[in-house]
Amino acid sequence: MKTKFALFPLAGLLTFPAFADIQINGFANLIAGMTLDDDDTVYGYDDGFSFDPASVFGLQVRGEVNDKLSATAQLVGRGSEDYSADFEWAYMTYALNHTTNISAGRLRVPLFKYSSSLDIGYAYHWLTPPDAVYGIDFNNIDGVRIDYSNYSGEWEYGAQLTFGSAKADTTISGTPAALELDNVVALSFEATRDWFSARTLYARATTSAANEEFDTFVGGMAQFGGVVPNALTSAAGFSVDEDTGTFFEVALDVDKYDWFIGAEYTQTEVDNAIIAENSAWYVTAGMRFGKFTPHITFEREEGDNANQLALVAALPSTIATGDPDTDGTWASIYQGAAGIAAGQDLEVSAVTAGLRYDVEPGFALKADVTWYSDDLDDTNDATLLKVGVNYTF
Repeated sequence: MKTKFALFPLAGLLTFPAFADIQINGFANLIAGMTLDDDDTVYGYDDGFSFDPASVFGLQVRGEVNDKLSATAQLVGRGSEDYSADFEWAYMTYALNHTTNISAGRLRVPLFKYSSSLDIGYAYHWLTPPDAVYGIDFNNIDGVRIDYSNYSGEWEYGAQLTFGSAKADTTISGTPAALELDNVVALSFEATRDWFSARTLYARATTSAANEEFDTFVGGMAQFGGVVPNALTSAAGFSVDEDTGTFFEVALDVDKYDWFIGAEYTQTEVDNAIIAENSAWYVTAGMRFGKFTPHITFEREEGDNANQLALVAALPSTIATGDPDTDGTWASIYQGAAGIAAGQDLEVSAVTAGLRYDVEPGFALKADVTWYSDDLDDTNDATLLKVGVNYTF
């Protein structure tokens, strides 16, 4: 949705009755970066200084219709998308009571600790959150979310139950594909006491990913089901078609104000699909000296392709049908399958050292240096420098 189209829903939101309480807030993350070695690329950056990969500008409008009903819309323009403005949030919220709210529409699915403030860089110490954990293909969902919050003694706690569906762009073995998540159910729980907080989430969804070239490849493998043992089973295992996907997250934080330490871990799995099981985590720590916050973070991401390699291992590398064309076609399919399965292996890590300077409330300057390592191919190693400004109003 481009800006000129997105303005119509915004205009509608602003035409609440005169008694509606309208709140307008905004944020900006102007972030520039570059790799420090020629020809290196990482996280969308190369050796040319660029603002596009991580810069974000947003405007949030919230209307209080009455003490029970409100509407929220968030318009966001990203440098990675030529700053075309889209409505990433557009939902209504009804307060059942002082502890429970129900929201419906397009809203943020609470996958991570920083999900609700993911685009608001001022809310955290990094310029951008660790990509190993936060670099997923979708963050918003069309559906319903129930929020519950309460307290017991010195503990504050809350839970969120989310239902819905989502669509996003993804990749299969480096090839663009259309991702669809249906029947999404996500349940999260969070508890806080003074300087300690913890949260966890579990989610399930029916997962599909379509790409014409990849689907043709899988279909070609399935056509050998009559002459190649396990060809049909492997073809089904390579496709991503209404397979069950699961996502798990846990986060722990200690914040004593003068210093803080936190960690977050995620695990993703799609049953009977080419998508390898993925685990990712980070540990971060920092200290606050007045307006200065130096910090350091270690992150790691791994993809376990054992199931995908097993699908290939169950297939013969060559066949002898007596038809050279048929035998040659199968040999090509087998080599392609072996390459795709091998490509699902992943072992990357990064260390980020950074400094935040709070100029004034709502305005922070930051600089980060990230040393990225690919344990499987060191030609992908890179050093990334980012500097930027986070602003809220």
